[in-house]
Amino acid sequence: MDDTPQEYGPKTNAFATLRDAIYIHKLPSYANRIFYGLGFLTLTALSLLVVSGAILAFMGQQWWLHTALGVYARSVHLWSVQAFIALLIIHMLVGFTTSAFKPPRRMVWVFGALILSLSMFQTEFGYGLRGDFSSQFRAVSGADFWNGAYLGYLINPLSRFQEFAIHIVMIPLAILALFLLHFILIKTYGISKPYRDDIKVRMVPADHRIMFIRGGVLAVAVLILAFFFHSPYVPATTIAGEMQQNASLVSDTLQQEYDHTSDTATYLDSIDPYTFDTRSVFVLKPYYALVGGPATTSADMIAALVPSIQSGAYEATLDAEDPAPDTYSLRFLNDMGVLEDKAGTLGFSTAQMGMARDENGGLTLPPGSWWFLPLGILNQTFDLPDNPNGDRIAAETFAAVLLLFIAFPYIPYLNRIPEFLRIAPYLWKDPEERA
Repeated sequence: MDDTPQEYGPKTNAFATLRDAIYIHKLPSYANRIFYGLGFLTLTALSLLVVSGAILAFMGQQWWLHTALGVYARSVHLWSVQAFIALLIIHMLVGFTTSAFKPPRRMVWVFGALILSLSMFQTEFGYGLRGDFSSQFRAVSGADFWNGAYLGYLINPLSRFQEFAIHIVMIPLAILALFLLHFILIKTYGISKPYRDDIKVRMVPADHRIMFIRGGVLAVAVLILAFFFHSPYVPATTIAGEMQQNASLVSDTLQQEYDHTSDTATYLDSIDPYTFDTRSVFVLKPYYALVGGPATTSADMIAALVPSIQSGAYEATLDAEDPAPDTYSLRFLNDMGVLEDKAGTLGFSTAQMGMARDENGGLTLPPGSWWFLPLGILNQTFDLPDNPNGDRIAAETFAAVLLLFIAFPYIPYLNRIPEFLRIAPYLWKDPEERA
C-alpha cells in the first residue's frame, strides 16, 4: 500500500474529492455483478424512503389519505419499504453464503443484522401511523407484543405521539448511524474476498456507472409500481360506527369495563398500557364529563351515555382523558372484538404484529409485511393468539431468533454452515472464466 500523502492543488474540486473518498475503487472481479451491488441498491431504497417519508410527515395525515398526490406519495413509501427489506435480506443472504462475516469482518455482519432487525420493527410503527384500520389493528397487536417482550412500560404503539417519535426520529437515526458504521468497515476492509486460499481473484476497477444505472432502474421501478398499485386503505373503525351496527355489543362491553371483566381489565401481563382502571376510564369519567349528576347504577349510567356514543363525543372524551391519544378508544374497540373480526374478513394472516397479507384480503399487490410471515406461522402452528401467555411466548421466541441472527458470526460451529452449503464458489466465479 502506498502511504504517500496525496497532494491537492488550488483547483482541486471539493465534491470530486469527497466522491473519491467515498468510492471503493478496486474490488474482486466478481464484485461488479449485481449480487455484490445490493448494498448500494439497499441504500437507494433507503433514500427513497427518507424522501417520501419526509414529504408525508410534512404534509400530514389528511393529505396522504384523501388526496391523489398524497396517496401516490404514500404508495411510493410503501413500495420503497418492500424494496428496502427485500434487498437487505438478499444482501444478508449473499454475505451468509460467502462467509463474508469471517474475522475481521464480524462486526460488518452485526451492523447489517441490526439494521435489518430495526427495519422490521420500523415498518410496524409506520403502519401504525397510516390512520386507517390497519393502523388500529397493528397498534393493538403491537401493544400486546411489546408487553410480552417486557417492554410495555417503554413502548406503547397505541400512542400516536410515541409512534411518530419512534418512526420518524429514533429508529431512522439509529439505522443511518448503523449504515455509516457498516460502510466505514467495508471501506476499510474492502469488498470481501474468498476465505479459501485455493481460490484466486483478480482485482479490477469498480464499475460505478453500472452501479448508478441499477440504482436508477430501481427508483423508476418503485415509482411505476406506486402509480399502478396504490397503498391499500380501509377506513378506521369507530365506536360510534359500531354503535350503529350493534348497540348491544357496545353496551355489553361497557358493562364488562365497569365489572372489570373485559380483555383489558383481565390481561395477564398487567403492565402499561393496561394498568388503568377500566371502570373509571370507560364509564365513570365519561359519565361525569358528558352527562353529569350523581352516579346511579351501572346500567343507568351506560344508558345515559348512549347519545354521546352515537354522536362521537364519547370517543373524543376517551381520547382527551389520556395524554397518549387513541390508547383508550383502541382498547375499547379491541375489548368489543370488532378489530379482530374485521381483520379476519380482510384476510390478515396473524393476530400478532406483522401481516403477510394486507387490507386487500389476499396475497395480491401491494404485499403486506411478508417478512413477518415466520411469526405468523409460529402463532398459527402453536395457536398462540388463544394462549393466555401467547404474547410472551411469541416475543421471547422472536427475540431469541434475532439474537442468534445478530451474533451468528461469533457462534462456533453454527458460523461454519455456509462452508458446507458450497454456494460461495458460484458467486466468486470470475466473469471472464464464465465467458
